[in-house]
Amino acid sequence: MQALHKVGNIISKVTIFVGWISFVLVTIMMLLNTIDVILTKFFNTPVVGSYELTQRLLMCAVFTSFAYAQTKKKHINMTLVIKVFPRPVRFGVFTLLSIASCVAAGALAWAAVVQGNVALAANYTTEVLYIPLYPFYYVEALSMAVFTIALLYDTVLSAIAIVNEDAAAEVQKDWD
Repeated sequence: MQALHKVGNIISKVTIFVGWISFVLVTIMMLLNTIDVILTKFFNTPVVGSYELTQRLLMCAVFTSFAYAQTKKKHINMTLVIKVFPRPVRFGVFTLLSIASCVAAGALAWAAVVQGNVALAANYTTEVLYIPLYPFYYVEALSMAVFTIALLYDTVLSAIAIVNEDAAAEVQKDWD
């Protein structure tokens, strides 16, 4: 169990780093949009391409926030019904649902890689500034891969909770 906690600490540090990327991107979007509004309102000169930059930065900010939210247990888990079941059933069901989440997040990571490869091969760009789109898809893929790893860690912990009372208490401490 102690080795698993060491892995969890490493995953937590990585997700915090990725979460900081999200924070920085949101800050850049705020500043960009504020400057755009001020320049448009007072000088009638908008920032060219600010809308498409905001779109791409928002996409990256959202995906980079997922893993951090998972580590901080801020995603919604529907535990209202399963928390009244006996421990093995409760964590068995929770583990199965966590496995489904891992599969979905992994599939999204893979799909983002495929889409990035398509965008790279076809030389897709934004419409105004002609920024290549593939880096944004690769950021999405990397973010979803980190999210998948965070989900996988929590899935392993919930599987251990089926038979281990300490793990069960740790997993369930964030349930309301």
